[in-house]
Amino acid sequence: VLFDRLPEPIDLELDLGRRMLYWTDRGNPPRGNTVSRAALDAQPGGGPEILVGDLMEAIGLSLDLKGGRMFFSDLGGSVYSARLDGSEKRALTLAQGNLTGVAYAGLR
Repeated sequence: VLFDRLPEPIDLELDLGRRMLYWTDRGNPPRGNTVSRAALDAQPGGGPEILVGDLMEAIGLSLDLKGGRMFFSDLGGSVYSARLDGSEKRALTLAQGNLTGVAYAGLR
């Protein structure tokens, strides 16, 4: 067990090069409705880092490791992009109906 007492983690993505685990969490705020990450080699006392909050039931997650970005969706029908550290969050679509995931496919 890496972490316990997380609200409701849904999608998981690994960055093996940086040894980081990313996930969406649908649970109640302040730690829920977020995108978070944590080091796979977390030291005692080290824990999850919330990267993005204020989502409407965060559910989908996909990483573009080469481009340094992540894509995530929520049940409110929105798709977002942000840098892997959570900065530069951008809405790609808003309120498009129920979405249950997102996938990134790098071309070339």
